[in-house]
Amino acid sequence: MRLAASTLAAGLAAGGALLAQQSAESLFSEANEYFRQANEASEADPQLAADLYRRAALRFESLVGERAIRNSKLYYNLGNAYFRLADIGRAILSYRIAQRLDPGDPDVERNLEYARTIRADRFDPQERRPVLETLLFWHYEFSLSIRLRIFAAAWLAFWGLLLLRRAGKDWVPREIAFGAGAAAALLLGSYLYEAVAAERSLAGVVVALETVARHGDGHSYDPAFENPLHAGVEFQVLEERPGWHRVELPDGRRCWLADEDIELVR
Repeated sequence: MRLAASTLAAGLAAGGALLAQQSAESLFSEANEYFRQANEASEADPQLAADLYRRAALRFESLVGERAIRNSKLYYNLGNAYFRLADIGRAILSYRIAQRLDPGDPDVERNLEYARTIRADRFDPQERRPVLETLLFWHYEFSLSIRLRIFAAAWLAFWGLLLLRRAGKDWVPREIAFGAGAAAALLLGSYLYEAVAAERSLAGVVVALETVARHGDGHSYDPAFENPLHAGVEFQVLEERPGWHRVELPDGRRCWLADEDIELVR
């Protein structure tokens, strides 16, 4: 089942006013109930399921829009609703915001990675410096949730071993205790580095079904690439001008994208 993102967006906008008077708790409860019903109907009646997913998405959007409620669980649920509607762009956008609000949530990471596997465009990421990548393999290869769990284990091990030594347990090697402390410090530094980088950078996602990247900030400029970009493409913002953003794609290429085709991860 495929649903045009523009059609879904129009439906959400039209229905938003009808939900303005409902309480946040009521909207959240209704959204979750519609999502549950949609899951049950997805095989027997796909059209009914799509309508129910739209209703769920509408209520989640009302909470993050008119009510300005921001929490990871809400955006995670919104991403799931968009994913079920085959709106990969807004699904990835919602998961990215959820990840920003709660960086260590393994459910968000798992769904985000899966959504990325089914988007139309593929990019070969820029090559990192081999020596740095080898030395800091745990930073590049392990997900943030895994690093946080290892940090917690190393931190507890460090203090546990120190307490044992202070209690006279000389059989506990000092080197192991300080090794656990060093590992915890490195992993904490890895998390803080990503947190600071995320705060300083501005990322975005293509939410239109497709968009033509340009060499400049206007439709009169030539296309930057032979093929258009599709929903779900992620990028880093380099510059903002009225109606346009200059961005860098995961493979290092740079271009201009029209504001109506993208959303920013805020």
